Parts: sequence; structure tokens; C-alpha cells
Amino acid sequence: MPRVNGILISYCGLVCEYCKAYLTDKCGGCDQHINECPYIECVIKKKVKTCLSCKLFPCKLHRKGFTWETEEYGRLRWRVYSNVFMRVLGTIRE
Repeated sequence: MPRVNGILISYCGLVCEYCKAYLTDKCGGCDQHINECPYIECVIKKKVKTCLSCKLFPCKLHRKGFTWETEEYGRLRWRVYSNVFMRVLGTIRE
């Protein structure tokens, strides 16, 4: 995952160093999802470090999200900071 000014940030723009899922090892970070995450695919294609450094941010992908099949939570309509995202984070205990 990229670092911006020394801070670990996911490709979609989350600050991993403050994320409860990442800090409690419930999330292995972006590298775990490299072949299934449209945010990562887009960042690589546009040759930027993260979505936050893209001129088009926030783009259609951030506004609409994408369907993500997960083992633990089933099928999700995934969007960073959406209600679904916040609900999943709410299930993680420190």
C-alpha cells in the first residue's frame, strides 16, 4: 500500500493507520484485494498513488461504489465511507 508523506493510505483514500479493521488485523490491507478492487485497478491505470491524488476525485466510482462478494459479510454494495462501510467497521471489536 502507498505511503503519502509517511502516512499509510489505501488506494481508495482511507487512512489505514487510523482504521480499526487494519489495526486489529481484520483487514490485511489493499494487497490482499489487489485482483478484485476497482479502486486499485483505477489508480494503477491512472498512474497516481491514491484516489486522493487523482484530479477526478471524487469520481463516479466513489459516488456509486461497486458490488463486492465477501466471505464474512456476503454481497456488499461497497463505497468508502458509505453506510455499508460504516456498518462493517462497527462489527469489529478492538
